[in-house]
Amino acid sequence: MKIRVRSIIILSLVLLYAACKKNNLGPTSSTTTTTTTTTSYDFSAIDKVLNDSVPVKFGGNCYALICVNGQPVYSKGYGGYTADTRELIASCSKWLSAGVLMSLVDEGKLKLSDTVGAYLPIFTKYHKGNITIAQLFSHTSGFPGQSAQNYEGNPLLTLERATDSIAQNVPLIATPGTQFYYGGVSMQVAGRICEVASGESWATLFSDKIATPLGMTNTDYGLTLNPGIAGGARSTPNDYIKFLNMIMNEGVASNGTRVLSQNAVTMMEQGQTGNAKVAYSPYPLALLQNNADFYGIGNWRDLTTTGDVLVEDSSPGAFGSHPWVDRSRKVTGFIFTYVPVQGYISTIWTCLNVRSIVRTAVQ
Repeated sequence: MKIRVRSIIILSLVLLYAACKKNNLGPTSSTTTTTTTTTSYDFSAIDKVLNDSVPVKFGGNCYALICVNGQPVYSKGYGGYTADTRELIASCSKWLSAGVLMSLVDEGKLKLSDTVGAYLPIFTKYHKGNITIAQLFSHTSGFPGQSAQNYEGNPLLTLERATDSIAQNVPLIATPGTQFYYGGVSMQVAGRICEVASGESWATLFSDKIATPLGMTNTDYGLTLNPGIAGGARSTPNDYIKFLNMIMNEGVASNGTRVLSQNAVTMMEQGQTGNAKVAYSPYPLALLQNNADFYGIGNWRDLTTTGDVLVEDSSPGAFGSHPWVDRSRKVTGFIFTYVPVQGYISTIWTCLNVRSIVRTAVQ
């Protein structure tokens, strides 16, 4: 099987969610704790990588959790971090938000091909109504990544007020579908569409559609009425891995509850960027060329086989946390940390290295 690696795409993971503040509900001790479950897999190389990297690149704080077929096979904590430590997870939020969106697709309340104007007429008024929901969630809407006014990150606004302000005051920088510009503005608009289509608040939607059926009791988007759809969630390793295992299991939670349809998961993982030109990514653009359809609905499609069949996808965050799914090996993993300044730069190579070791160890 010829594999075409797009791991470089992972580095385009950043939404620098400037309005976010740290919320660490876990221990802060510098003591390292290690728990690795009995398994036939040799993960000693991961131990070495983390032992070398975490004190220097992760600020001493990290929790790594890896599952195979939904069962934990590796866990290790540093700096007092445990599986229940809670932190802001920045762009790891995008995957969770995509789950909310796809649950409404399952219910027939919206379609990815629907346009913004069908739900938010103010966008039609300002000549932005023809953007599709798929474009909003794949960074190809034509909007910039962030607004100069920070509407998407202003906790004093409501999601409705923020979205109306985006319609009125944030200009398109490209024709929808022609450019990839990573960020949070477009997903904020999509979040408001979800509210309008369902008649529920984003907080209620996330709780009802994702958190409650998965038992994610320590994950939310904060107390603001303007939740950061693209980067405002806070979670724990134990909670987030439940979401990843559901995605791996094509929409079914570990307790047997169907959270998303198999079709919804498939659509979420399909490439959405097409021939869109990369207009903004924190990673050098030269390394993104000739990689069509590298982004789906809220997740990076960073490893595929011949025929564009997805092998691995991910949704890393600006503060250094890094979740991924490896479909070929039934692996889910979450490297969890909080490095508030350039965390993605500090941790990305370690995370990619761990993923590479897992590919070798799990056959």
